[in-house]
Amino acid sequence: MYNKSLEEEILFLRQENAILKQKIAKSTSEFQAEIAKLEQKLQASQLQLESNTSQAELLAMFNAIEDVILVVDAEGRYLKIAPSCAPSLYKPSAAILGKTGHEVLPPDLADSFLDCIQQVLKTKKTVKIEYSLPLGNQEVWFEASVAVMNENTVVWAARDINDRKATEAALRQQEAQYRSIFETVNDGISVVDLDTGKIVAANPAFCQMHGYTQEEFSYLNPTAFVHPNSFSQFGEFINTIKMGGEFHTQSVDIHKDGTYFDIEVTGKLFDYNGKPHALSVVRNISERKQAEKEQRRLLAILEATTDIVGMADADGNSCYLNQAGQKILNIPASETNKFHISEVSISDNFQTEIMPTVIKEGIWSGESIFCSRTGEAFPVSQVIIAHRNEQGEIEFFSTIARDIRDRQQIEVQLRQQAEDLAQTLEELQRTQAQMIQAEKMSSLGELVAGVAHEINNPVNFIHGNLSHLEEHTQDLLRVINLYRSNNLPEFEMLCEEIDLEYIQEDLPKILRSMKVGTQRIRQIVLSLRTFSRMDEAEFKAVDIHEGIDSTLMILQHRLKEKPQFPEIQVIKEYTSLPLVECYAGQLNQVFMNILANAIDALEVGIGKDKLPTITITTSVIDVNWIKIAIADNGMGMPEQVKQRIFNPFFTTKPIGKGTGMGLSISYQIITEKHAGKLECHSKPGQGTEFVIKIPIQQVGLQIS
Repeated sequence: MYNKSLEEEILFLRQENAILKQKIAKSTSEFQAEIAKLEQKLQASQLQLESNTSQAELLAMFNAIEDVILVVDAEGRYLKIAPSCAPSLYKPSAAILGKTGHEVLPPDLADSFLDCIQQVLKTKKTVKIEYSLPLGNQEVWFEASVAVMNENTVVWAARDINDRKATEAALRQQEAQYRSIFETVNDGISVVDLDTGKIVAANPAFCQMHGYTQEEFSYLNPTAFVHPNSFSQFGEFINTIKMGGEFHTQSVDIHKDGTYFDIEVTGKLFDYNGKPHALSVVRNISERKQAEKEQRRLLAILEATTDIVGMADADGNSCYLNQAGQKILNIPASETNKFHISEVSISDNFQTEIMPTVIKEGIWSGESIFCSRTGEAFPVSQVIIAHRNEQGEIEFFSTIARDIRDRQQIEVQLRQQAEDLAQTLEELQRTQAQMIQAEKMSSLGELVAGVAHEINNPVNFIHGNLSHLEEHTQDLLRVINLYRSNNLPEFEMLCEEIDLEYIQEDLPKILRSMKVGTQRIRQIVLSLRTFSRMDEAEFKAVDIHEGIDSTLMILQHRLKEKPQFPEIQVIKEYTSLPLVECYAGQLNQVFMNILANAIDALEVGIGKDKLPTITITTSVIDVNWIKIAIADNGMGMPEQVKQRIFNPFFTTKPIGKGTGMGLSISYQIITEKHAGKLECHSKPGQGTEFVIKIPIQQVGLQIS
């Protein structure tokens, strides 16, 4: 009877033990399931955040570009239009969105656009085209780049190139003018190969002067048209030009028909087809009348130009001023030879720099200041040339000057616009990065708070039941010991089978270990909630030490020992601090940024025979301020890096590891949000210390 009762009691205990194991297994399974769900939510939140951030960046870039950007399908239908390109569109966006090019553009242009689109879709290669559209009262030229977006759509990016077209037209006109002068000038102009002495280019006057064609000159040696008595002068001409000097002489040449004629030669170095040549100007001084005729033709050109063209004698007295100069300077034709050039050129450096340069070098070019007879001063782009006689004496000066008031005004406006745009872009980039960082921290705070809340409930359930489980276990062990005192053989056999002594010794250890584990989890959860500060987003008086400790708890995995790197020691030198009014969550973000940077610095390297150490010191400066100093014993940083450490986007970390915004945002949080100070003290080889100083009470700053 007694044995049966004992067996029933043992069976009851076994059943209770099995039920208890099932409860523990169920609680563990539920806890693991909750963790898996939270990890899935975390991954989904991160993916959504990255997607939203990427889309926002692309949209901001799309909207900020001033070029015409269109998305067009294979039929030439406008699918998307960048908002910023509205002024450059042929028609308003609302009038063309959803329509084809044939419904919007002239037929020929629409056909051309459609052919281009279909070519791009077929070849999968980007195509560039130029075209013009009538916008307003003018024809505007565009350069477009058409690229494949997907199988049925292309991106059409076009830029206004009106200014470039105008510049090209001006260059062509200028080249034509130079070519016209080259072709029409009476003096013979030739380009001479310095190695062979042959003529590689000659103007018509030169050819006519010698009786040979351009093609014939390309085959002739200098002996064919240079008089034998002038060979030495020709050699001197070549050597002087090779040395970079100018050459002036009088010589004798031979006409194709064998007659001789006297010439005046001026030569200088000239870059022709990328190779140094001699540019020679030859004047047939045996035909003065012809030269005077050509001079009148040149004078006609000077009178027709819109630039100021003038000449003065060696003393600076005006002897010629073209019609454009008379009009701009308000000088009557009857007085063009009755003023000194210093009355017109009023630049401060005219007498001290410009004219001495002209006299010494023979030419000066640059910008100067002119003054008209009405007293109006205006800037000009000017060239002054000193003309000398055979003896090297200055005979007269000539000048060409262009009024650049409009150009300078445009340049100033463009520079100002460029500066404004650069500043605006920098501010936008900084604001965008700060908004992204703030959004990330906000999402991280919500996620951390949510994880802490979800983990806290099952942990509290397990931790609360452990004390009861320990109590029940002790009771069961006492019961077992009581039965064991009866020395029942079956009971003794069972005890040996299950190793009761080991269970009695190990079970309390298991329970104590489980208690320590759940207590550790509760501490981590508390640190997570303290770091997230979701319930303290507004201004509130908090314990600064709690914020620092919670941040250290979050970074605990980075402080532990790693392969080839010892554990980072954290030394806390806390003093008693009053509660400080602050944005707790934002202040924790500052601690996180500074401590993470300190860990990064220590991982890069420390001095020899040093243990990596971070020292955190807190103190009260006076009755109104506290100081938090976070120092590491890493390699430190040079002065030029330290001066830029708080600049947005500045980072010394490898690409992909740092954004350059952590310390910039931290500086803003401390100085702007808390009216405090954030300082950095560092020297190479002596570590780095960040010092935070904030007021204990933020009077009047709650609206920041």
